[in-house]
Amino acid sequence: MSRVRHTLGDMWRGLWRQTDGPLTQRLELARSHGGLGLLPAGRQPTHTASLVCGFCSTGCGLLAHLRDGAAVGISPDPSHVVNRGTACPKGWEALAVLRAADRAVVPLLRQQGGRRRPISWREALKVFCVRIKDLQARYGPHSVAFLSTGQIATEEMALLGSLAKFGMGLLHGDGNTRQCMATAVTAYKQSFGFDAPPYTYADLEDSDVIFLIGSNLCIAHPILWQRILQNPHQPRIIVVDPRKTETAMAATVHLPLRPKSDLGLFYGIARLLIQRGWIDRGYIRRHTSGFEEFAAHVEPFTIERVAGATGLPPPLIEQAARAIHLGERVSFWWTMGVNQSFEGVRTAQAIINLALM
Repeated sequence: MSRVRHTLGDMWRGLWRQTDGPLTQRLELARSHGGLGLLPAGRQPTHTASLVCGFCSTGCGLLAHLRDGAAVGISPDPSHVVNRGTACPKGWEALAVLRAADRAVVPLLRQQGGRRRPISWREALKVFCVRIKDLQARYGPHSVAFLSTGQIATEEMALLGSLAKFGMGLLHGDGNTRQCMATAVTAYKQSFGFDAPPYTYADLEDSDVIFLIGSNLCIAHPILWQRILQNPHQPRIIVVDPRKTETAMAATVHLPLRPKSDLGLFYGIARLLIQRGWIDRGYIRRHTSGFEEFAAHVEPFTIERVAGATGLPPPLIEQAARAIHLGERVSFWWTMGVNQSFEGVRTAQAIINLALM
């Protein structure tokens, strides 16, 4: 009996330590080319292709691992200036759409009755061009427009605009990138005369006071939150949001104001800064216009009025104003909580005015 047990034990130990079985081969790591590190043998690529993550428009660079014309893996691009070799859970899932059961892989032509049948790309292009030209011939050049998505990279968006305008003669086109930012665009153009945010991601690492307004950066844009965590100045993080989000919980100060009271809050903070002389009048005189009118506009927004409208205690409002005053490198960041609010243009302008003062 003891001999049988000994033989069985040797057999199981041999199986457990087997180094050439199919499961071991799937798990065994081998060094890859191109600096990709260690990867399983079955997922070794022959080359890589760079791409921009299409989820949240932060602009992170990724590397698709390719073999036999198919993507077998993905990794963040260590040389990319935005994410510097890191990726959030969304980026790591960038190839999941390739495995989706309902992914469209061929053109589908809608037939009478609503059913679709697969057709070749050549036939699809012909049908598309014929029908677009027919619409333009029957109803004029204003009859056709395109609507794009914010998940298209900048270069692809430029190509789409050129193709639509110069190749197809379309007069109208729009995209989610402009629609969801329309309020901010208007605020920028009216404040600065141009439509472009005047900051860089590096400001997240250089600021000593960071205002996050209507933004749950921890969850929505984890790569940018990592930038804040890499800030060597131990910044004060002030979150303005009605909700107690993950970002609010990680902040130095959370201002849980009532919904739709943002504008009054920023007018009240502006009044405090002006009233106490916590502004740069020399800069205002040299580089801005309309300050006196703005100062008169915010004069009625006393701290008592703002506290009543926002539900915030006056000391917390004063704390926010004092942080702006004491900070040497103060930056303001807002996202959809402002852009898609019912008075987003004015709220964005009020935030810009705080920075200009």
